[in-house]
Amino acid sequence: MWTCPKCKHKFFNKNQSHSCGSYTLDDFLKGKPAKSVALFNFFLAEYKTIGPFELHPVKTRVALLTKMRFCSINKIGTDHIDIHLVLTALFADTLCFHKIDNLANRFFVHHARLYNKDDINQELKKYMAMAYEVGDRAHVHLKNKKID
Repeated sequence: MWTCPKCKHKFFNKNQSHSCGSYTLDDFLKGKPAKSVALFNFFLAEYKTIGPFELHPVKTRVALLTKMRFCSINKIGTDHIDIHLVLTALFADTLCFHKIDNLANRFFVHHARLYNKDDINQELKKYMAMAYEVGDRAHVHLKNKKID
């Protein structure tokens, strides 16, 4: 892990390009509707059942980080939160995601909009766990593992 000497944020790659800034979770949540903030907190609590992570707030979102960023809460709306999960494969045959960005066939950023706690169902939790493994770089370990 590399820590930016200016903003103290952690990155997997040394000298990783980023926008330095001193942002807090309180900054991100300031003025947001109580119902949506409660959903945000529930989402984080559900993710904590999968494994430990750090929060990395920036100006426009809050990322979840282990060895690398694997999830982000991009927006807290009046009645929803927008999230994305970073996965190493495309999962288009599900109703969980309304948009998927392809990053050079290496990562697929799956976007979801959550309106209530029930939206964080077993299917979404499966993808959340997969994204968590991406954060731990399990995809790299499997790729480099020798097969006898």
